[in-house]
Amino acid sequence: MRQFKLSLLSVAIVAISANAADYSNQTIIVEGSSMRPGEFGVAPDSLALKDTAALLKRVPGANVNRNGPLTGIASYRGQFGGRINAVVDGMSWKEVGPNSMDPPLSHIPASLTENLTVYRGIAPVSSGIETIGGSMTAESRKSHFTNGDAFEFHGLASLGYSEADNGLTSSVLATYANDSHRFHASVSQEKGSDYEFDGSKSVDPGQYDRDAYTVGYGTRFGAHKLGFNYSNNDTGHTGSPSLPMDIIFVRGGIFSADYSVRLGEGRSFETSYYYQDMRHLMNNFTLRSNGVMANKYRQNLTTVDGGGLSMVYHMPLSGGDISLGLEGDQSTHDGVITDPTNGMFYTDNFNGAEKNRYSAFAEWKGDIDVELELEVGVRYTQIEMDSDDVASSMAMMNANVRALRDGFNQSDLSQTDHNWDLDIILRKSLSDTLTAEVGFARKMRSPSYQERYLWVPLEATGGLADNRVYIGDVNLDSETAYQFEAGLEYASNGLYLAPRAFYHRVNDYIQGEATTNAAAIAVGGASTLEFTNVDAELYGMDVEWGYELADEWRLDGSVSYVRGRRRDGGGDNLYRIAPLNTRAQLTYEQSNWSIATEVEAYSAQNDVADYNNEMKSAGYALLNIRADIEPVASMSIGFGIENLLDKDYADHTAAINRAVGNDDVAVDDKVPGQGRNVYITASYEW
Repeated sequence: MRQFKLSLLSVAIVAISANAADYSNQTIIVEGSSMRPGEFGVAPDSLALKDTAALLKRVPGANVNRNGPLTGIASYRGQFGGRINAVVDGMSWKEVGPNSMDPPLSHIPASLTENLTVYRGIAPVSSGIETIGGSMTAESRKSHFTNGDAFEFHGLASLGYSEADNGLTSSVLATYANDSHRFHASVSQEKGSDYEFDGSKSVDPGQYDRDAYTVGYGTRFGAHKLGFNYSNNDTGHTGSPSLPMDIIFVRGGIFSADYSVRLGEGRSFETSYYYQDMRHLMNNFTLRSNGVMANKYRQNLTTVDGGGLSMVYHMPLSGGDISLGLEGDQSTHDGVITDPTNGMFYTDNFNGAEKNRYSAFAEWKGDIDVELELEVGVRYTQIEMDSDDVASSMAMMNANVRALRDGFNQSDLSQTDHNWDLDIILRKSLSDTLTAEVGFARKMRSPSYQERYLWVPLEATGGLADNRVYIGDVNLDSETAYQFEAGLEYASNGLYLAPRAFYHRVNDYIQGEATTNAAAIAVGGASTLEFTNVDAELYGMDVEWGYELADEWRLDGSVSYVRGRRRDGGGDNLYRIAPLNTRAQLTYEQSNWSIATEVEAYSAQNDVADYNNEMKSAGYALLNIRADIEPVASMSIGFGIENLLDKDYADHTAAINRAVGNDDVAVDDKVPGQGRNVYITASYEW
């Protein structure tokens, strides 16, 4: 098998990883964990990243849809948001923001992220519920048991500064553990201003401010392990220029508990529980000036209350291993839009919108012939959704709002979906240097609560950020995707090459179409969209590669391409898909220092979604230089320059600017990427 280790050099804003590869193996290994073939892992040693999702740009096929400095929405092979199963510390964290202002990967500060793992290709059914767009997991830094009964005190401290946004990051993690008990506590802070581009121009509002706290305890006795953890997120004034409002605060936390036991003879059992309670305030007038347009001051207070339970049993079976699992989670979302200048105005954005998921799976993996491995899994999920009645002060004076309210409240709001997932993956070693993989899967996803229960034309769309207003459809069907994957892995004489090709045929894909609801058109305008089931397809390829030039020199990179389009309605393109892109990095490494030169290039994207009025984007290439040195044991200092040539560019997966009053970025223009950024970081581990 192949060992492929990715570790990040110290950075401040954008992730940088260096491949230290032993190409005699085929299993991708992240420092500190062992993963199945086909996973792609990134272990962030850097301690000054704003956003864990930024790491995804280094994963073949993955990308980030960014609506603000802390709102990096995960994207994989053209699908994003709720279609991606993003798990944090084993928990399916729910967004409190109806526009994905707090996507799952934002809940762990990057400085306290142990690793980010993406299942490359077809996600196994054991990786989570609703994995139609892929699956990824983030693990936070925490305490670990030692091998002796004497307690050991360890920790990690870091500082970082980035010039482009005058950003400061800091974090401290302290652990106290022996072979039976472990304790940990951490604190982090990230704060920055509007970032600069093209010389001295800036994106406003682009500031960010977030504090995070964590405490945890675990115990081990015999074959048993028991752990508890509490994490708290306190995000303050943070801009989101691609959305109609900015973050005033996101506050709350998650309590979790986990238990595992080794039962002998290769059998084990593990269970986990979590509870989440968060609140979020956003508005359109504190960080931007467009609240004065037509005297429309708006703020939205939202909450989420939810939790989940998982139980998984592992045992040997028929020459392989089988996993049997029961999982479930529940969430309730509320949101009320008000006007601070008019105490009479209100609109129930969402009122008691529930999405409850109950799931069971079985997955077997083992060798069925010489050098031939089979992985097969099946999952059944019952999804129950409901909503309380909604209301709005506008219904008293606007007959169309009243018609939308009454039509929604008189609908059968209680909906139940029965979703079946299946995957079959074969891996064959063709020689000592070449392995082939082929896979097929059927995956399903139910509508989000926004897609089903958005009753009045609004932009609360899970972060689509297309400047369109939508209404939902209570009677939407679940999406069903049939996925095919084929790939090769070649490793010999210092060369590693792993191309993958895929095709996804999606029935009942959910997207916006022009509504025929007369009341919605009267309220939202002729361009109002309604979430609708259509047919779509996504296909493409991605390649991961690396080459050892000499003992100290290595070259590595990736190439990614995906095309998404409808199979009906004239073949329109799907929305917010990254164009053909590539990354190449040349690294020179010594025992205590390294330096790397990286080129990141994107072609133009002309295959855009007409139904979103999506803008085409030009191609660009960025040059980055990074270095890392360990002047003394346990200390690391990183420094570098990103976008060295100060290229003026706009990432296609960034959205358009919605905030007026910024002389440097016009409304409805693409939000530009960050200009030249000089950064420095320092970390010390004890």
